[in-house]
Amino acid sequence: MNFFERQERARKRTSLLVVLFLLGTFGVCAAVSYILGVVAFGVDTGGELVYSPIVIFQNVPPDMLLLFFAGTFVLIIAGSLYKIAKLSNSGGRFVAEALGGKLLTKRRANIQEAVLLNIVDEMAIASGIPSPPVYLLKDDNTINAFAAGTTYDDAIIGVTKGSIDTLSRDELQGVIAHEFSHIFNGDMKLNIRSIGVLNGILCISLIGEFIMRSVSKSSSKNKKGGGGIALVGLALYIIGLIGLFFGNLIKAAINRQREYLADASAVQFTRNPLGLSNALKKIGNLGSTIGAANADEFSHLYFSSGVKKLFSFSTHPPLESRIRALEPNWDGTFTATEHIKIREVNRMEKDINTAAKVVTAAAILNEVDNIGTLNPEKLQNAAEKLEQIPKILRDGTGRKIEAQLIIFALLLDKDSAIRKLQKNIIKSEFTDEAEADFEAIEKEILKLEREAYLNLINLSLSTLKSLTKEQYLKFKEVVNHLIEADKSLSWFELNLKHLVLYPLDISFGLQKIPSEIHSNIFAVGLEVSALLSAVACSQFDDEESAQAAFNKMAKTNRGLSYVPLSNISLPLLESAYREAQKCKPLLRRKILELALGLLKSDGKIAPEDLETIHALASLLHLPISI
Repeated sequence: MNFFERQERARKRTSLLVVLFLLGTFGVCAAVSYILGVVAFGVDTGGELVYSPIVIFQNVPPDMLLLFFAGTFVLIIAGSLYKIAKLSNSGGRFVAEALGGKLLTKRRANIQEAVLLNIVDEMAIASGIPSPPVYLLKDDNTINAFAAGTTYDDAIIGVTKGSIDTLSRDELQGVIAHEFSHIFNGDMKLNIRSIGVLNGILCISLIGEFIMRSVSKSSSKNKKGGGGIALVGLALYIIGLIGLFFGNLIKAAINRQREYLADASAVQFTRNPLGLSNALKKIGNLGSTIGAANADEFSHLYFSSGVKKLFSFSTHPPLESRIRALEPNWDGTFTATEHIKIREVNRMEKDINTAAKVVTAAAILNEVDNIGTLNPEKLQNAAEKLEQIPKILRDGTGRKIEAQLIIFALLLDKDSAIRKLQKNIIKSEFTDEAEADFEAIEKEILKLEREAYLNLINLSLSTLKSLTKEQYLKFKEVVNHLIEADKSLSWFELNLKHLVLYPLDISFGLQKIPSEIHSNIFAVGLEVSALLSAVACSQFDDEESAQAAFNKMAKTNRGLSYVPLSNISLPLLESAYREAQKCKPLLRRKILELALGLLKSDGKIAPEDLETIHALASLLHLPISI
């Protein structure tokens, strides 16, 4: 099952969730309408309440019945949309902080935390995505983890302290690989929607609880009865709980199968089933309960069941079933838990082969088709790439000031006069101490191969997301000034601007993650034409040749027409990027395939073009690692 099949499966599960939610909502609305009907129209001529549903629905005027039903429906939908919007706008950070998570930074990490951050960085490089921020649940000494967010642009990884205290590196790597598979399988967005769905139904119970408390306070003050209204509140409270009961049942049923898929993906990634199975065995001994008061709300996000409550449904398969799926000959005993102090080792015991390899368009498309289907070779290659980055830069990606300076240094122009102007811009915004750091960073970046730039950007993003909003706006302003210093815009500057500022704008609430609405290239013909025309122009010395290459491609792709270079403005290209991100996965793959087809070489991709393709793939949410 490739990336696109997994995404389609996730969409189908989302559709199933929506259908079941609507059915449950209709049932709750009908029950609430009945209760309101009893209160408003259930008194017979003798002054007694009538409880028969048939009589009630016969007595209630159709327009009032519709009002009761519609009002309840709107309330539930509004409650769901509010929660989904809140979680979507805050990204995974909201979930992590709600569970008591604290952001880990490389600068202040102890050796165990550093190992965790190193594992996450390796997997991010192997996946071709920005390294997600990592939160530690320091009050939880059990073994658990989770991934939260809507896309990998706002995803976070959360890990309990018990995990880094207890698990070996291989075991911890298996757990993190499991969470990365949730990111690629489209599970995070479904998880957010599940939380929203249940919040909408919960609103009915909360209203009922509010009514009961209000009546209780009013009765105690006025010494008057409010029994009828209190009964309405009680009825609403019970209806909401029943709806929540079935909602949790749906959530548990959908989630259990996803955990088997994530386990299988993690093993495919690491090729080390014992690492993951041993982590599960240690959970059998130590447990995986998360102690936060609202842990139940996010129960379906966890690596293992994080909540133990009476009358709660298990959102995960039994530990025994998961272990046997990974280790068929398991003897049924759980590994003894020991307090292990993890020591990071240098995994680079062999010489790194730095010879440039030939990359073809076919290889990139194969990578795209297998996004998230990773292997040990990629993981080892990622570890090597991480080691190739000079220590001063690698450490700098984990510090707020240095991470900003790294991005600034990547934007320095080759022209000495423009470079001097850019340095003056940077100097005006930072202290003399930062200026000294910048000189050291600049020196190391000049030695760096350009193919390492994207990894450096992806490693810096998690730290940049920890800036305050004020700090980020200042950083963004400097980035724009550096780009504008030479009064022109290169492909690298355009790509860096979108790779850095786009995910950070989302993180700081300045942009929303676009919905995938385009499935046909005709809907985005102008924008895609402008983007591909710009790619074609970057490949040829004269525009006539670029147009000829574009027209050859367009013959077999209706809806596209060449846009002259003089008509391609920065706003048009930015609009093209935004609209391309709104395309569904298969259409995004098609756009990347068309861009690859415009490369003027014989199918081999030159190093300078690979950077553009990497950036374009990342912007299209088709991360590749070549």
